Amino acid sequence: MTKKLTTMKRRAKGFVDEIHCDSRHYGVVNSFDSSCSLGTLRSSSSDLKADVGKLSAGGQTALYDSVYHSIGSLAKAHYEANRQGIPMAVLTFTDGKENNSSRDIRDVRKLIRDLEFFPSNNCYFIIAGVGDASDRQMRELCRDDYGLYISASDIDEVFDTFKRLLLKLVLKDKRAAVKTRKNGKVVKVKGRKRSVGASIKEVDYALNLDCSGSMG
Repeated sequence: MTKKLTTMKRRAKGFVDEIHCDSRHYGVVNSFDSSCSLGTLRSSSSDLKADVGKLSAGGQTALYDSVYHSIGSLAKAHYEANRQGIPMAVLTFTDGKENNSSRDIRDVRKLIRDLEFFPSNNCYFIIAGVGDASDRQMRELCRDDYGLYISASDIDEVFDTFKRLLLKLVLKDKRAAVKTRKNGKVVKVKGRKRSVGASIKEVDYALNLDCSGSMG
């Protein structure tokens, strides 16, 4: 296992440890390489971490397909479980350029629009890129407040920011402060770890993780 994949899996498991509350949260681990793989929505943090542990790297980068299906499948499971009104978040990490999707940016943005997957409806699409990830592609995905784009220096920064954004935007923890530009790019995120006694709100979320050859 390569250092990048090992780091991503360690940080994803740490994210679940720090955020997930078995009695209040549902999460799913999705991944993408030459195609996208949709996981099972789970209430158990140990099951989510086991799903992370099974990830492996190889293939190309079907980024748009993975975002499209991660948003669509989370929204479908959310409404079928009659969890309307509970926030949803899709957190996508990539370190490569899109090169193998059947969907394109217009398809993803149309789905977001059709599902009204916007912050005003407690729905959050957040995407983080490092390394060879395309700044232009992700800015285009997120323009007009369709999502939040994070240009990160490394994988550690990605998951630190995911945690703080989820605390601030979704779980409404005032200890996490977030500043963004109008184009949706996150320029500064800071905050403290949520205290054990903090009020825990419900959330359904997807971790959508790059497992393409660039991670191998």
